[in-house]
Amino acid sequence: METTTSALPEHVLYLCACAACAAKGDLEHLETAIPQALDHGVTINELKDAFAQLYAYAGFPRSLNALGVLEKILNAQMVNGTLSLGTWQWGKPFVRPAVWDDAAEALRTGTAMQTRDEGGTPWDYTFCPQADYYMKSHLFGDIYASDQLTPAVRELVTVAALSTMDGVTPQFEGHKECAVFMGNTPEQVTELCHWLSHVMNAE
Repeated sequence: METTTSALPEHVLYLCACAACAAKGDLEHLETAIPQALDHGVTINELKDAFAQLYAYAGFPRSLNALGVLEKILNAQMVNGTLSLGTWQWGKPFVRPAVWDDAAEALRTGTAMQTRDEGGTPWDYTFCPQADYYMKSHLFGDIYASDQLTPAVRELVTVAALSTMDGVTPQFEGHKECAVFMGNTPEQVTELCHWLSHVMNAE
């Protein structure tokens, strides 16, 4: 993968490339993308969190397949329980969010996070209340409660995933706007999309 002069941190670009491969189900290229991401400063725990998040957009099969590829790569580099490549970092330990034990708080914080994601406008999917609850309480409550990735980076991971999937143009376009509401600039979102297009189409 080639890089360009970037307004986005290089490690964010490589994290998003992994998310794009995972969502596409391109495990062959993911086996190359993961070591490249780790070589460029992405931590193992950031990759775990990004791949886990993807189940909400690409489904559990592709999420779990990506985690399986990561686990296989790490196992191949383990010697006596320690990574043999010193440049790869685990990152900060995962801490189980307290909100996972409080469904009401997950709904409250998730509703606030979703409102931020929508640019400050409350969004209620009254056509299907159960889907509305799942998004507020679980996606924006439980998943966003993990501190491995910032909300800004989470949205870029989502944009990267959706950019490779067929039939999700409304969600892809919507999440590009959400990525800005979460703290990225329009230029950064455009840059990410252009970079991913180059990377994913490279032979």
